[in-house]
Amino acid sequence: MLTQQMQKQKQLLLSWAAIQFSLLLLLQQAFAGWVIAIFALLLLYRLLSVFKAKAGISLKLVNLLAGIIAITFFLQLRQAGVLHFMLQILLLAATARLLALQHLYEARQLVWVHYFLIACCFILHQDMLIALFILLVFAVNLYSHYRLFSPPVSRLNWLQAGRSILIILPLWLAIFLLFPRLPPFWQIPNANIASTGLSDTLDPGSIEQLVQDDSLAFRVEFTDTLPPRQQLYWRARLYEDFDGRRWQVNALRQNASRQRAPDNAAASKDSSLSYRIIAEASQQTGLFALATPVTSSSNVFISPSGLLSSNKPVSQRLSYQVSSSLTPVVLVSEQEQQLNLRVPPGNPHTQQFAYQLKQQYPQSHELVQALAEHFRQQPFYYSLTPPTLGSNSIDAFLFDSRTGFCSHYASASAVILRHAGIAARVVGGYQGGNWHPQQGYLAVRQREAHAWVEYLHNGVWQPFDPTAAVAPDRILDSLDSALPEDERALLDPGWRQLVLLQNLRQQLMHLDYYWSVWVLGFNDNSQRQLWRTLYRHLPAMAYSAAVLFSIIIVVLLYLRLTQSGTDNTPQATKQLYRYLGKALATKPLSLSVSAFLLQCAKRYPAHDAYLKQLTALYEQALYKEDTEALNQLKQLLKCHKAELGRLRRAIKNT
Repeated sequence: MLTQQMQKQKQLLLSWAAIQFSLLLLLQQAFAGWVIAIFALLLLYRLLSVFKAKAGISLKLVNLLAGIIAITFFLQLRQAGVLHFMLQILLLAATARLLALQHLYEARQLVWVHYFLIACCFILHQDMLIALFILLVFAVNLYSHYRLFSPPVSRLNWLQAGRSILIILPLWLAIFLLFPRLPPFWQIPNANIASTGLSDTLDPGSIEQLVQDDSLAFRVEFTDTLPPRQQLYWRARLYEDFDGRRWQVNALRQNASRQRAPDNAAASKDSSLSYRIIAEASQQTGLFALATPVTSSSNVFISPSGLLSSNKPVSQRLSYQVSSSLTPVVLVSEQEQQLNLRVPPGNPHTQQFAYQLKQQYPQSHELVQALAEHFRQQPFYYSLTPPTLGSNSIDAFLFDSRTGFCSHYASASAVILRHAGIAARVVGGYQGGNWHPQQGYLAVRQREAHAWVEYLHNGVWQPFDPTAAVAPDRILDSLDSALPEDERALLDPGWRQLVLLQNLRQQLMHLDYYWSVWVLGFNDNSQRQLWRTLYRHLPAMAYSAAVLFSIIIVVLLYLRLTQSGTDNTPQATKQLYRYLGKALATKPLSLSVSAFLLQCAKRYPAHDAYLKQLTALYEQALYKEDTEALNQLKQLLKCHKAELGRLRRAIKNT
């Protein structure tokens, strides 16, 4: 018995160590590298002690060590953020308990801390595959919880567990679909999580680095047909402050990003698009929209400048509905125009070139066409690896290197237009996307990040993309088709070029999309719509349920009548099987019912008198056909249900 207990303890310790390693892997994006190293070393030490059959560390030493580590975590609170600090303390508590564990009864708190940490993993992850892995970790912890309280020799009844799951799943599904969506009782504290996607600063090289990231930015479902690719310009940022080298989002623009613009109800239906976007977690408030958004769902805001934003950083996948007009964004104020005419000193050759264009083409749209023709005719090159530029970066790009990415062309064009007296700004966002017709959505990845220009003409901001003049394949086809072959390898490493892995990756992306739509996207609106549908079909559902219930009753009555006509089982035996059916199911075929009951009386002395009385009445009613004995048997079985239940459990656990 002692050996079995030690073996059970070893298995549980190994399973808990595996759970904590899995939690460390799932929560690693919330921890710094040195924090991960500390937890890994502690867990490795515990694993070695288990394999070498050494006892856990003394509680005093563990508390001292945990206190020192907790102080270091607290000193890094400002850098880590409150949420990450909480996760670190929780995992530290679990690891410390595992290190000091001497007896299994001390592990009750450990499994409950594991449950809480497993639930916290969903704060950082919403992907379907990771969700399956989290559920696997939960199942391992649940099994360890069972093993912690079960007898050493007992085994899990998988049939009974399967039945329980079949009962729980419909209840879980009903709760998920029908239970009211309650607001959170507490807010997640601030966490310093690295943001992804476009930032508030745009300089030469920033988008080049972003397009080498093949992760998803967002996915789009269109209500009608897919628009032409040259219309798929997803606006996300407006860069209006230029210091001679880099562009930044203006501070006033950041403060006004959450002001809701009035809905433009007069937008033409012929020139509008309706679509739903599922944005990936970016830890930023900025979102994406085509052209001029006129209406949106309540969880996002439309600013007067036509940009979309969330009321808080997008820490989880966000689904929102938008309707956009395919007309340019209207000028907001005179202040906005003046803001986009400012030019810092420097770049004298660019300034002279702009003056020449202005003299030849006094109209703004003519000057823009001339500038596009200049890029098209002169030897300009589109490259993912442009050369480094000096202090006068625009001059160096336009007249020396003539090689750049979309941000180079957009930046140079905006500066030229400003020098020519035309208000202009750089727009950051995404262009294009990969359409999946069978699934019906457009996947836009970080590699579709793009920059273009908006210039003021007749009171509206007209879009102008100089990249379309230099590398039209980038707009009409994809980024890969616009780059030379040697630079395409920067976008797709060798392993990504394998056809099998590409197909598998795409199928997993489709499954993850359905997970986002059907599970993560099931919000209050979806639930209200479901309730309205159920209410509308309530009479038909009630009639169907009544008919089905009636059919079941008729079938049961028919089976009861047919069985009663052909069943020759004695009433005494029926009564015993009615109350002791599961216990009698373990009876060997070679034993009679009476012999089995007497055998149980010897094996379970606490029930000896009751079982002998039961056997005597059973034999008298069965063999002598004594009606009075049968009635006494029924009464004895009915009045001692509690004792019969204890007997059944004793027989089952043997």
